[in-house]
Amino acid sequence: MSWTSDNPFLRGPYAPIFDEQDESDLRVDGQIPRALRGVFMRNGPNAQFKPEQYVYPFDGTGMIHAVYLEDGRARYRNRWVLTRELQQERAAGRRIYGPSFGPPPNPNLANTNIIRHAGRYLALFESGAPYEIDRELNTVGIFDYRGRLPGIMSAHPKVDLGTGELVAINYDIAETTTLTYMTADRAGRLQRIFTFKAPWSAMVQDIAITQNYVLAFVCPFVINATRPDAPPAAWEPNRGTAIALLPRCGDAGSVRWLTAPPFFQFHFMNAFEEKGRIETCFPWFSSYSMGERPDSGTRLELHRLTIDLDTGAVKDEALDDRSCEFPRINERLLGRRNRYCYLAFHLSRTGETQRAGIFEAVTRYDISNGARIVHAFPAGHFGGEPLFVPNPGATGEDDGFIFTFVHDAVHDRGSLVILDARDLNDVASVRLARRVPAGLHGSWFEA
Repeated sequence: MSWTSDNPFLRGPYAPIFDEQDESDLRVDGQIPRALRGVFMRNGPNAQFKPEQYVYPFDGTGMIHAVYLEDGRARYRNRWVLTRELQQERAAGRRIYGPSFGPPPNPNLANTNIIRHAGRYLALFESGAPYEIDRELNTVGIFDYRGRLPGIMSAHPKVDLGTGELVAINYDIAETTTLTYMTADRAGRLQRIFTFKAPWSAMVQDIAITQNYVLAFVCPFVINATRPDAPPAAWEPNRGTAIALLPRCGDAGSVRWLTAPPFFQFHFMNAFEEKGRIETCFPWFSSYSMGERPDSGTRLELHRLTIDLDTGAVKDEALDDRSCEFPRINERLLGRRNRYCYLAFHLSRTGETQRAGIFEAVTRYDISNGARIVHAFPAGHFGGEPLFVPNPGATGEDDGFIFTFVHDAVHDRGSLVILDARDLNDVASVRLARRVPAGLHGSWFEA
């Protein structure tokens, strides 16, 4: 079964694919380092049945695309996450659930992220419990921490590689003033869980952690999915931005609320604490509305925000005014000071229009001095999130590789591009038998 749509986010690089494939001995341009043994998995929306309403990337059941590397060779596999809702739609032979930001019931699409914690591979979504899959992408089922998870888990938990602890702040589209803080130990057992109130209903998609604190932004993109004949969320800058700061070992009474000027943010790069302050960097939007284009007038920049832990004063400064998103670092430094960040990067190219969620380049940004290295893709080629993969045995922060799926719009095919993280020079390009639609977040799992 296949279909087409006039929705711009269901066409071209965003168009879903309608089958599941397995391909071995993929052609490689260049040479895959033989020390890289593992699997790169990336999640993203891929609607099987034609939706009446669709807002990228909030709609469309998750599909995992995986490239397995061993001894310099590569194989590919893709599978839908078999959510309860997708199975119901398959039984009906049509789309039966509405959009994520519509009236309930809202589907769990399992389409945003894929992580591994306590030996489990978890496909994550903003508004539902994790779905566990195995290494070959077969769906195991909902993982609810033996019934202790209160329904929903964030798509952007943080795993502290030093302690093995998973940290998350969860929000519910239907009740977004209630936030839930949770931690799980390295064995996957829930350790701490409590709720606290946000000042208004908003997306709290991502968090940042330091060694002692958790940081979350409540931006003035205010959700009210029950308003008839109105957008499900609206930009209300007069509210400013509320910042939740809480100790990792705290409770509901230890949540501290700080204030900042209005901005919007999807993803944190990282955060660290030092000399009585917390610093965090992130792609910063001057405003936000669902489905808007990069040329809509909204500024998208890389910012640094500094919090004085004694006074609560917040300082927000621009680091780079070039449009960027999907920040990734060497996650061995998560919660600690890092120097380098890798971002998906917009470039202006003749005859091409910039579009949300796909990027013309990858950049390496040096936070210490603002130096930038840009790897531009050829005309008609678009990349996504740049994932840092450490070189086995590496000790240097930037000793590793950058992985990203690239869409060739000229020939309608895809590749996994591997770059040297130190200079963004080409290392290898794995040619896929099919294109990979624009998607969201991925992870590298060593064998």
